[in-house]
Amino acid sequence: MQRFQWQDRFSIGVDIVDQAHRRLFSIVQKIMELYVEKHESKFACVEGIKYFKAYTLKHFAEEEAYMREIGYPGYLVHKKIHDRMRRETLPALERELYATDFSIEAVQHFIGVCIGWLTGHIMIEDRALTGKTAVGPVPLEMSDELSMIHTLIVHPLQEILGLSVQFVGEYSSNDMIVDAQYYELTYCGKQGQKLRFLLIIGEEPLLRAAGLMFGVEFYSMDEIARFAIREIAHNLLQRAAAHFGEDPNGYQLERDRFLDSEGYREEFGEHVPQYSLMFCVKRDCFALCIDQTPGDTEAGH
Repeated sequence: MQRFQWQDRFSIGVDIVDQAHRRLFSIVQKIMELYVEKHESKFACVEGIKYFKAYTLKHFAEEEAYMREIGYPGYLVHKKIHDRMRRETLPALERELYATDFSIEAVQHFIGVCIGWLTGHIMIEDRALTGKTAVGPVPLEMSDELSMIHTLIVHPLQEILGLSVQFVGEYSSNDMIVDAQYYELTYCGKQGQKLRFLLIIGEEPLLRAAGLMFGVEFYSMDEIARFAIREIAHNLLQRAAAHFGEDPNGYQLERDRFLDSEGYREEFGEHVPQYSLMFCVKRDCFALCIDQTPGDTEAGH
């Protein structure tokens, strides 16, 4: 059985926060063990998920009280992230669970999203509570490509992976990424403008990255790990989307999907995105394409 391990690097040095994070990892692991692996009764899964939700809300309240107590300057931004999880993500996952009568697939989705969300949130947002990461978004001039790359991509990935991420240069569709996986997220702005991200990474690097993030050696990508990776990618790119346009919350996720190589060629064969960037982590390379299209200038009038 895969066990998503708590790692020492997840500790931020605040006891009440670290203890809660350990407990949340433990609850998710128990749900996976009882229902996904041992196929115990649905009742055990229902109770486990109720407990996870209740403990998550309790943890958010305690963490927010701690932030207010220390006068944390990123409190409002951090609280909005908590609010999105408790008001949108968790209720949506619950609806899926009940709509499918707690199917294995829905439970795997729940576990994967929660593990992915916890991992990314701890390593980027929570570590900032003790000054271990930058607080809040850094204002960017989008013409300053290196600044954009470091703030939106390199720094968060280095925090999550615990390894150096190097910007190589511009990515071309002629560049070879072995066994490439194509993951696309499309956001829509209030005036109809589109913001699209495409992550291109090979199967082996994806397995190694998952192993680094979750403390597990993967030989194949199971469904829970895929959902967890998708959640981390979504959160990272949602942070990046906040830097496009005046309103940090101005873009909402419209669609996310995996493309095969043929679908990728159809989407990007004749269109060059505004940013096509290549990165390396040790011997592995991956690419990120970012594209923005204008909306209806009449919207909002």
